[in-house]
Amino acid sequence: MEDLQHVTTKFREIKSVLSTYFTQVLPQYEVTPIMIYTLQFLRRNPDSIAVDIANEFGLTRGAVTQLLDKLEQDHLVQRKPHPISRRSLLIQVTDKGQRLSDSILADYDQKIVRLFADYTPEEIKLLRQLLDKLPF
Repeated sequence: MEDLQHVTTKFREIKSVLSTYFTQVLPQYEVTPIMIYTLQFLRRNPDSIAVDIANEFGLTRGAVTQLLDKLEQDHLVQRKPHPISRRSLLIQVTDKGQRLSDSILADYDQKIVRLFADYTPEEIKLLRQLLDKLPF
C-alpha cells in the first residue's frame, strides 16, 4: 500500500510539472491552454460541432462561441456547413492550426524529454512498458 501511495503522489507531482511546462511554452505562441486543447480535440475529432467542444471541456455555448470566434479570427479553425444538419457547423482545424499545434507540442515535448536525461535506454524501455499497461 505504501508503494502505491508513493506512485500516486509521484503522478500528481508529474502532472504539476507537466502543467507548468505547458504554460511556459504557450505564451510565445500567443495562445491560451483552452485554445490548444481545443485544437488538439478537433484534430482527434475532425467532424465536431460546437456542442462537442462544450461537452468535452464543460463550457457554455457562449464561451465556445467566443473561443471559436478567436480561433477563426486567427485562422486556426474554420466553420463549414454541416452536411446533414442545417443548424450546425462543422469545425475543422486549418493548416495553420495544425502547424501551430505541431510546433507547440514539439516545444512541449522538448521540455518533457529533459525529465529523462539521467535514464538509461533500458530504464526508458521499462518505463514505456509500464506506462503501456495503463488502461488508457
